[in-house]
Amino acid sequence: MSPGAQSVADLTAESKPTTGDIPPPLVGASTTVVDDEVYVFGGRLVSSRQMTNQLYILNLRTLVWTHYVAPLDSAPPPQARYFHTTNLFEKHLIIFGGMSYSGGRRSSQTLCALDDIYLFDLERMVWIHLDIQPSLYAPQARYAHLSVCFGNKLVVMGGQDMSNQYINEINVFDLEKNAWIHGGFLDQQFGAYRSVTFSPFDVDMGTLPSRPFWEKQHMINELPLCTYSNYNFTDVTRDLQTFSPLTSTIEFKDHSTDMSGAALPPGLRFPSGNVLGHHLIITGTYLTPTHRSFHIWALNLSNLVWLRIDTGSVLAQGSWNRGVLYKDEKKCVIFGDRNRDLLEDYNHRQVNFTHVAIVDLETFGIYSYPKETCTPIAQELGLSMLNEPGMADVEIVTNDGRTIPANSSVIALRWPYFRELLEAQPKSSAGFKKLVFPETYSVTLALLQFLYTDHLMTAQQHQPQILSRLLILSDIYELPRLGVLATHALHQNLTISTASMVYETSALTGRTALQVRALRVMINAKRMLQQQQQQQQQQQQQQQRQQVGINTADYYQTLPDSSSTVFSSALASKSSGEEERSVFQTQASPNLTTLRRLTASKSSTTSSSDKNHTMPLTMPSPKLSKSSNLLQQSIKFKSPPLFFDRPRKGSLIPLPNMMTNPNSLQHSINGSNTGIRF
Repeated sequence: MSPGAQSVADLTAESKPTTGDIPPPLVGASTTVVDDEVYVFGGRLVSSRQMTNQLYILNLRTLVWTHYVAPLDSAPPPQARYFHTTNLFEKHLIIFGGMSYSGGRRSSQTLCALDDIYLFDLERMVWIHLDIQPSLYAPQARYAHLSVCFGNKLVVMGGQDMSNQYINEINVFDLEKNAWIHGGFLDQQFGAYRSVTFSPFDVDMGTLPSRPFWEKQHMINELPLCTYSNYNFTDVTRDLQTFSPLTSTIEFKDHSTDMSGAALPPGLRFPSGNVLGHHLIITGTYLTPTHRSFHIWALNLSNLVWLRIDTGSVLAQGSWNRGVLYKDEKKCVIFGDRNRDLLEDYNHRQVNFTHVAIVDLETFGIYSYPKETCTPIAQELGLSMLNEPGMADVEIVTNDGRTIPANSSVIALRWPYFRELLEAQPKSSAGFKKLVFPETYSVTLALLQFLYTDHLMTAQQHQPQILSRLLILSDIYELPRLGVLATHALHQNLTISTASMVYETSALTGRTALQVRALRVMINAKRMLQQQQQQQQQQQQQQQRQQVGINTADYYQTLPDSSSTVFSSALASKSSGEEERSVFQTQASPNLTTLRRLTASKSSTTSSSDKNHTMPLTMPSPKLSKSSNLLQQSIKFKSPPLFFDRPRKGSLIPLPNMMTNPNSLQHSINGSNTGIRF
């Protein structure tokens, strides 16, 4: 790629500065995402090496930091600490352990590990100190450990003591009883330096096409914890294990050999792990004597296949230090400073907060699938109501003259904008209202099926052409649920044959992630076609060279005996230089012109008529849409057009100003009048 050129990967990520009360560079602070905000607590100041108990909050929509100070009626904040853990449980942050000063005094030069639990109430925005009764299961004080919320339990495992020795212990805290209820021995070492843990409770089980991998070695009713670790960063070892934290004896089940992929993640230092849909997102720092970078990887939990998240040039420069998952927007947010050096900051274990890099995971097909709003039985009942003429009080007339009976109450419930229009329209003499809908019968029927079920569940609705039209209608008529369902269905139906149509539809409706993913499919298809053509040309050239040799040998056999001896000895000669040319010149000069003409004729005939050696193209060339300028420019690795710098809505072709003026439904798409008439 030429200098200054861009790839599709550059369209998936961007870096932005943050503003407000930006936290200073910190070591060992915790970063926790709650809805649209990131809570950064504690840590050690890089400048003064003093620990802190300050709380900073970043609004992920505005990228403005706030230094938060709890009100007077709040309990005192936890004592200063670093390398603690913070987890989210319902409406509370749970802070456990870490390293601090002895006696809680900053003036003390003696350090100690902690075993306390503090809560931060996210609704009242106050600190809560728990008074926990002594227990045999109380944990040993530790720092740099792992913790995860497991249902209504907090599980703490591993970590180190003040002698930097690993603690082979696991402890379980009941968040409803406020008591330590279980403890056990670990025969392995776990710490924040190389491991992450996650709970299957966080996995969107409805998106898994088959039984999850942890059910293969555990009881069906036994929900285990999962851990991923990487060791030996120069010759990395990757471990994926599951275990049940509430059993008397902790027994690990190994799934490491089941992981695969075109590429596997290297050894990542201080990794973080979060679950989005049915993918585990792993982020961390990759350092070797010759390479330094921040990596993002995704493990598909349905088949345990790894995928490298290519962020293009966004993370190529600067110091990027900590990744968090912005689940609501299907994005990965990385904190750092694009003007600093990664190796220098890592040597100080420093995390910067002056910039964020935002990576859109949906462009890689990683997102949470739409939730069901009713049971399959209710969906079937909705379809049966649509097919029941006795419940209809309105006729939907399509633009091809066909009529569909429907119930106005259902339409008004699912389509609020039409409530007043349906009520204002008088009934005909037959007692029916008539609605003229400017779409084909197939599209109209698919839309009504959605209005009756709140889902896309029929084969009619999942045809790519129908889905594309439904996505456009969702944007025009302000049906957000339909837009989410149609976008998801187009993600699932994205293939080489549908990529061009999906690209154009997503451009019309401002679905940038879907558009970029469709663009990547088209570019990859183009590259595959080019590779096939190159292979085909190389095979044809090789066949031509082989055929020339065969024809020449056949010609030699037709020469007189005296000449054949000379030519045969020349062909058998190991020397292909002047000796061979001198034989042709002295012994066969009368026949040389004839030989050249004959061989040239045969080779050209062979290259054009030999169909048995021509490889057919196994993959059709995608039909480029009207908006294929971006595709062609990206194939040439030029800078992308201005589309990607524009707002998501109406990114390539401006939609009618329908959203701001819903009373005006006259618009034109595909050259036809698509207004609704009564």
